[in-house]
Amino acid sequence: MNKKISYVITTACFLVFIYGFTIAGIVSEDREFSDTENRTLTQFPEFSWKKLQSGGYTSDLENYMSDQIFLKDQLVSLKVDADRLLLKNYQNGVYFAEDGYILQVYQENTELIKKNVDCINALAEAVGDDVDMTFMLVPNAVSVMSEKMPSVNQSDNQLDSIDFVRDNLSDKINFYCPYEELKNAAHNGIQVFCRTDHHWTSEGAKIGFEGLMNTMGESVPQVEYDIETLEDFYGTLYSKAPSSFTEPDSINLYTNPDNSISVAYTGDSGDNSKLSESDETVDSIFVDEFKTEKDKYKTFLGGNFDLLNIESQGESDEKVLILKDSYANCAMTFFADKYKHITVMDMRYYHMEELTVSEYIKENGIDKVIFLYNMDFVNTDNNFAWIE
Repeated sequence: MNKKISYVITTACFLVFIYGFTIAGIVSEDREFSDTENRTLTQFPEFSWKKLQSGGYTSDLENYMSDQIFLKDQLVSLKVDADRLLLKNYQNGVYFAEDGYILQVYQENTELIKKNVDCINALAEAVGDDVDMTFMLVPNAVSVMSEKMPSVNQSDNQLDSIDFVRDNLSDKINFYCPYEELKNAAHNGIQVFCRTDHHWTSEGAKIGFEGLMNTMGESVPQVEYDIETLEDFYGTLYSKAPSSFTEPDSINLYTNPDNSISVAYTGDSGDNSKLSESDETVDSIFVDEFKTEKDKYKTFLGGNFDLLNIESQGESDEKVLILKDSYANCAMTFFADKYKHITVMDMRYYHMEELTVSEYIKENGIDKVIFLYNMDFVNTDNNFAWIE
């Protein structure tokens, strides 16, 4: 009798779980965005016979059902926590490393790196010798903080990729990698990379900027910064493996109280819906609306845009073009203290618009071009072709 009751209770719990979640998923309102995954979720697909015959409708429906599972974020976090309790340190392309760091696996794609470097070299040839060019290649945390990785891991040696870039870069382009500076700073207790995000910190960006200036033979602005700290930041790597055991990061915003800055968003909105109007101009590097959201890194410039211009009271009157990925965003406050006229261009969104990059350089009297990319980006991005 007791065994029958046990079977009945087990079956009842199973049915309640299955049908309860199904009913909850049906009656609950669909979510448009997941803060945990930091992405827009699939909405219920519009039906058409043509789409059904091609298989597109069923594929969209599967994605919709996967995205709209009731309590999906909580269930994913519960699964990650259970795996961590079982001492599994690898989840969805990242490792839970020492001191609370989540480090992303790096797998070298030599062919794509070579292709991307060739695109950069082609721009140098198109522009000629009249414009000074420098490539700042930032190593990622998996390289700089490699001693925190498990002894057995799936990551390639990023330093080999950095050497490959240096060896294949045109002689017309100066090269700088802040690996040693970041490594030494981390050894001395400075947090140069976020623990839960793939970006470097403002402190890491400041160290990289100062090293770049030294490499270029430029003076480093001497500034007494005001620092505002944003707490409770969970970044993109946390989104890959959300765990209740993970401590949040903080983000420091460096402001020079003696520098007046104007940021003109002259292109399209890129990945930002809060600054969607062309020709919008603001008086800060920082966008306040993001200070209280999950993706606090977007506080820097408001995210990524195809084209924007920064005017300031910097030391140098040179016109500088910075071709970049998102690592550059938190460094812009330091560049604005150095250069009065900065154009920022992101090739993920700037697709030859009205002018090619070389045409833009010539028509706008650019004196100096700085490439600022992280190694993982050069290893994975397919938009460098737009640089040519």
